[in-house]
Amino acid sequence: VSFDTFDKPADFIEETSFTLIAKHKDYEYTKRSRTFLCGCDDNYYSNYALQWLIDELVDDGDEVVCLRVVEKDDSIASDRSVEKGRYRAEAESLMKSVQGKNHENKAINLILEFAMGKVNTVIDDMINLYEPAILVVGTKGRSLGGFQGLLPGSVSKYCLQHSPVPVIVVR
Repeated sequence: VSFDTFDKPADFIEETSFTLIAKHKDYEYTKRSRTFLCGCDDNYYSNYALQWLIDELVDDGDEVVCLRVVEKDDSIASDRSVEKGRYRAEAESLMKSVQGKNHENKAINLILEFAMGKVNTVIDDMINLYEPAILVVGTKGRSLGGFQGLLPGSVSKYCLQHSPVPVIVVR
Protein backbone atom coordinates (compact mmCIF):
# COMPACT_ATOMS: atom_id res chain seq x y z
CA VAL A 1 0.00 0.00 0.00
CA SER A 2 1.27 3.48 -0.73
CA PHE A 3 0.11 7.08 -0.49
CA ASP A 4 1.81 9.71 -2.61
CA THR A 5 1.75 13.50 -2.35
CA PHE A 6 5.41 13.83 -3.34
CA ASP A 7 4.88 15.01 -6.90
CA LYS A 8 1.42 16.58 -6.40
CA PRO A 9 1.37 18.35 -3.04
CA ALA A 10 -2.01 19.55 -1.83
CA ASP A 11 -2.46 23.20 -0.89
CA PHE A 12 -3.08 22.33 2.75
CA ILE A 13 0.00 20.11 3.16
CA GLU A 14 3.27 21.88 3.91
CA GLU A 15 5.50 18.91 3.24
CA THR A 16 5.24 16.45 0.39
CA SER A 17 5.45 12.79 1.25
CA PHE A 18 5.28 9.24 0.00
CA THR A 19 4.05 6.53 2.38
CA LEU A 20 4.65 2.78 2.09
CA ILE A 21 3.03 0.23 4.39
CA ALA A 22 4.07 -3.41 4.82
CA LYS A 23 2.15 -5.55 7.30
CA HIS A 24 3.40 -8.94 8.40
CA LYS A 25 0.84 -11.61 7.49
CA ASP A 26 0.21 -12.32 11.19
CA TYR A 27 0.12 -8.68 12.32
CA GLU A 28 -2.84 -7.81 14.50
CA TYR A 29 -3.39 -4.52 16.29
CA THR A 30 -4.32 -4.95 19.95
CA LYS A 31 -4.78 -2.63 22.92
CA ARG A 32 -1.18 -3.48 23.88
CA SER A 33 0.25 -2.51 20.48
CA ARG A 34 2.78 0.32 20.52
CA THR A 35 3.94 2.68 17.82
CA PHE A 36 7.62 3.58 17.46
CA LEU A 37 8.98 6.38 15.26
CA CYS A 38 12.54 5.96 14.00
CA GLY A 39 14.59 8.36 11.91
CA CYS A 40 16.11 6.66 8.86
CA ASP A 41 18.68 7.86 6.36
CA ASP A 42 21.81 6.59 4.62
CA ASN A 43 24.05 6.87 7.69
CA TYR A 44 25.33 3.76 9.48
CA TYR A 45 24.17 5.06 12.86
CA SER A 46 20.63 5.44 11.54
CA ASN A 47 20.62 1.84 10.32
CA TYR A 48 22.04 0.70 13.64
CA ALA A 49 19.29 2.55 15.55
CA LEU A 50 16.58 0.92 13.45
CA GLN A 51 18.12 -2.53 13.86
CA TRP A 52 18.42 -1.98 17.62
CA LEU A 53 14.78 -0.88 17.79
CA ILE A 54 13.49 -3.94 15.94
CA ASP A 55 15.72 -6.37 17.87
CA GLU A 56 15.34 -4.92 21.37
CA LEU A 57 12.04 -3.05 21.74
CA VAL A 58 9.56 -4.21 19.12
CA ASP A 59 7.19 -7.10 19.84
CA ASP A 60 4.47 -8.82 17.83
CA GLY A 61 1.59 -6.42 17.24
CA ASP A 62 3.74 -3.28 17.32
CA GLU A 63 4.06 -0.67 14.59
CA VAL A 64 7.32 0.87 13.40
CA VAL A 65 7.19 4.15 11.49
CA CYS A 66 10.46 4.78 9.65
CA LEU A 67 10.91 8.42 8.70
CA ARG A 68 13.19 9.42 5.83
CA VAL A 69 13.37 13.17 5.28
CA VAL A 70 14.97 14.84 2.28
CA GLU A 71 15.63 18.57 2.30
CA LYS A 72 14.16 20.62 -0.54
CA ASP A 73 17.65 21.28 -1.95
CA ASP A 74 18.51 17.55 -2.04
CA SER A 75 19.03 16.15 -5.56
CA ILE A 76 16.21 13.62 -5.12
CA ALA A 77 13.79 16.50 -4.51
CA SER A 78 14.64 18.25 -7.79
CA ASP A 79 11.88 18.56 -10.38
CA ARG A 80 13.67 16.21 -12.76
CA SER A 81 14.10 13.49 -10.11
CA VAL A 82 10.46 13.82 -9.06
CA GLU A 83 9.30 13.52 -12.67
CA LYS A 84 11.31 10.32 -13.06
CA GLY A 85 9.93 8.93 -9.81
CA ARG A 86 13.38 8.54 -8.28
CA TYR A 87 11.97 9.14 -4.79
CA ARG A 88 9.58 6.21 -5.27
CA ALA A 89 12.39 3.83 -6.24
CA GLU A 90 14.50 4.99 -3.27
CA ALA A 91 11.54 4.60 -0.90
CA GLU A 92 10.81 1.08 -2.16
CA SER A 93 14.47 0.13 -1.78
CA LEU A 94 14.53 1.53 1.76
CA MET A 95 11.35 -0.39 2.65
CA LYS A 96 12.94 -3.65 1.47
CA SER A 97 15.96 -2.87 3.63
CA VAL A 98 13.72 -2.15 6.64
CA GLN A 99 11.79 -5.39 6.12
CA GLY A 100 15.11 -7.26 5.96
CA LYS A 101 15.97 -6.05 9.47
CA ASN A 102 13.11 -8.10 10.94
CA HIS A 103 15.34 -11.17 11.39
CA GLU A 104 13.06 -12.74 14.00
CA ASN A 105 10.04 -12.49 11.68
CA LYS A 106 8.04 -10.49 14.21
CA ALA A 107 4.37 -9.86 13.35
CA ILE A 108 4.71 -6.10 12.99
CA ASN A 109 3.38 -3.31 10.82
CA LEU A 110 6.06 -1.29 9.01
CA ILE A 111 5.34 2.19 7.71
CA LEU A 112 7.85 4.17 5.69
CA GLU A 113 7.27 7.91 5.50
CA PHE A 114 9.46 9.39 2.76
CA ALA A 115 8.98 13.15 3.18
CA MET A 116 10.44 16.35 1.81
CA GLY A 117 10.89 19.37 4.05
CA LYS A 118 12.86 20.67 6.99
CA VAL A 119 13.90 17.72 9.15
CA ASN A 120 12.81 19.25 12.46
CA THR A 121 9.41 20.30 11.09
CA VAL A 122 8.73 16.91 9.52
CA ILE A 123 9.70 15.08 12.73
CA ASP A 124 7.31 17.28 14.72
CA ASP A 125 4.53 16.66 12.18
CA MET A 126 5.04 12.88 12.25
CA ILE A 127 5.01 12.83 16.06
CA ASN A 128 1.66 14.64 15.94
CA LEU A 129 0.32 12.31 13.24
CA TYR A 130 1.38 8.92 14.64
CA GLU A 131 1.60 9.73 18.37
CA PRO A 132 4.44 7.25 18.97
CA ALA A 133 5.21 5.81 22.39
CA ILE A 134 8.92 6.40 21.74
CA LEU A 135 11.06 8.24 19.19
CA VAL A 136 14.31 6.45 18.31
CA VAL A 137 17.19 8.25 16.60
CA GLY A 138 20.78 7.33 15.90
CA THR A 139 23.81 9.51 16.44
CA LYS A 140 27.49 9.37 15.66
CA GLY A 141 28.00 11.38 18.88
CA ARG A 142 31.23 11.40 20.83
CA SER A 143 32.07 9.60 24.07
CA LEU A 144 31.35 12.63 26.25
CA GLY A 145 28.44 12.21 28.62
CA GLY A 146 25.02 13.87 28.39
CA PHE A 147 24.31 16.64 25.91
CA GLN A 148 28.06 17.30 25.48
CA GLY A 149 28.39 14.12 23.42
CA LEU A 150 25.81 15.29 20.90
CA LEU A 151 26.86 17.43 17.99
CA PRO A 152 25.60 21.04 17.97
CA GLY A 153 22.69 21.36 15.56
CA SER A 154 22.22 17.60 15.34
CA VAL A 155 18.83 16.00 14.83
CA SER A 156 19.27 13.83 17.92
CA LYS A 157 19.93 16.89 20.07
CA TYR A 158 16.89 18.66 18.63
CA CYS A 159 14.72 15.63 19.39
CA LEU A 160 15.93 15.40 22.97
CA GLN A 161 15.24 19.08 23.55
CA HIS A 162 11.88 19.41 21.77
CA SER A 163 10.11 16.05 21.47
CA PRO A 164 6.87 15.69 23.44
CA VAL A 165 7.43 11.91 23.55
CA PRO A 166 10.32 9.98 25.14
CA VAL A 167 13.45 9.80 22.96
CA ILE A 168 16.04 7.03 22.80
CA VAL A 169 19.34 8.01 21.20
CA VAL A 170 21.21 4.94 19.94
CA ARG A 171 24.97 5.21 19.53
